Amino acid sequence: MRIMTARDANQNFSKILTEAERGEAVLITKNGKIVGELRPRAQHPKDDDEWRAAFERMTALMSATPATGCRVGTITEDDKYGDARQ
Repeated sequence: MRIMTARDANQNFSKILTEAERGEAVLITKNGKIVGELRPRAQHPKDDDEWRAAFERMTALMSATPATGCRVGTITEDDKYGDARQ
């Protein structure tokens, strides 16, 4: 990881972007304190085909209605009222 002043980062921005493309992170300082970080973008799960397929299966299962017509199954009086019925 490289540390660079804000002034140097401003003057060499295209070089910093090239470093980020290669996977290197750069810390940017101002008056001796770290104020920012430029790093490579992490891959988002939605960009992964396997993740997308699993997500689509999950949403399809969640939206499917069982034969009972109720997504959670049969609801009994005890489920509705519990200990309140006395």
